[in-house]
Amino acid sequence: MKRKLLMPKLGLTMTEGVVAEWSIQPGAAFKTDDTLFVVETDKVANEMPAEADGVLSEIVAAVGQTVAVGEIIGYWDDGAAGEESAAPADAAAVTAPQALAVQASGQQAAGSQAPAAAVAAAPAGRVRSSPMARRIAAMENVDLAVVPGSGPRSAVRAQDVRDYLEARAGAAAAMAAAPAPAASAPALPAAARIGAAVACPAGEGAIDAGIRSKPSLVQAATARRLIAVKQQVPHFYLAVEAEVSKLLALRAEINAQDPVVRLTINHFVVAAVGRALVDLPEANAVWADGDILRFHSADVGVAVNSERGLFVPVLRDAGRLGLNALALAGNRLVERARAGALTAPEMQGGAITVSNAGMFNVKFMTPIINPGQAMILGVGSISKQFRPDAEGRPALTQEMGLVLAGDHRLLDGVSGLRFLSRVTHYLEQPLQLLLGHAGAKGAHDGN
Repeated sequence: MKRKLLMPKLGLTMTEGVVAEWSIQPGAAFKTDDTLFVVETDKVANEMPAEADGVLSEIVAAVGQTVAVGEIIGYWDDGAAGEESAAPADAAAVTAPQALAVQASGQQAAGSQAPAAAVAAAPAGRVRSSPMARRIAAMENVDLAVVPGSGPRSAVRAQDVRDYLEARAGAAAAMAAAPAPAASAPALPAAARIGAAVACPAGEGAIDAGIRSKPSLVQAATARRLIAVKQQVPHFYLAVEAEVSKLLALRAEINAQDPVVRLTINHFVVAAVGRALVDLPEANAVWADGDILRFHSADVGVAVNSERGLFVPVLRDAGRLGLNALALAGNRLVERARAGALTAPEMQGGAITVSNAGMFNVKFMTPIINPGQAMILGVGSISKQFRPDAEGRPALTQEMGLVLAGDHRLLDGVSGLRFLSRVTHYLEQPLQLLLGHAGAKGAHDGN
């Protein structure tokens, strides 16, 4: 029976996706859990597995083509007699995200072997692998036959290749620490070979041609999405300095009491942003394909820099969580982001992201809105300043630089200032953060 392959919906705000890769060609058979194609959304690249055995009949959407959610991208045959089914749910790719067992590009496969074991002997026979694994292997000059697979029927997944590369890098570092035989010429990685081919001889007047290399999948996807959002979303920026002397004193006092979890400045900022979303629900919205999509949950994204690139996990209902619960949940998300273990749903939703650069001694940071959201708060360092007190005498204060970037289709200067003022209010009166959500009193008059 001929069936449809449709563009899946992988998030609340997803309206279209890009067919990044077909893993098989028309006429080829596939088994359950085999990867059929790869979809790129505004968050991540997703390998889409088959839910049943079949044969790919036809490809409708070419690689690189943008397709609306629910549109046909191809056909497959389940081998049963009968006419084509009109029910969209029969397609292998039109399923709720939670039922798809989506493997995000950065997700670490369950049960994957430790890096130390990733350099084990190659399995015999044909190497089953995902298209993303093949792409990474080609970029890094890796023979997939030497990479143990953790997927169905030992298929090599993208994370398996990454684990192998980490193990190989560790082994190379260990070898470099030991004296090498003069006749030994270790193989150079791909990027180094490219550089060796174009580099000019050292000496006066020589031009450094640099070393060219390919971006990782995460780097390439981040570049495309940030360029798109910067070009398509009209940003405006508002900057303030919040007086956080009380916050620092409160944090020090709480942490000195041996709390369940040690609170960071970022925990307070995320809590303040979440409380402001609850106070001002009109700000808790995003622009979604010409419509305004409002949220009930006060979700806040948290920008996390990792070795694999920048990720933004979303902390659910941060505006209504107590500080300890918020800190525990936030720490878990950060750890998963740094381990490359985030799932696509963990990076979806929310109207705003907090991007904290305070640890780098920067006064202000003007960030770019995370794709699919409406605001981002850039957090700078805390610095000491002398300000006049009520009687005009110099008083030492501690101030944090904040920059709110807003989507001008949803917010104007007044509504943006109202939101930023509410965030500042919580940071300057942090005891209210300990009481949970303090209600909307004072939210619209700037108090």
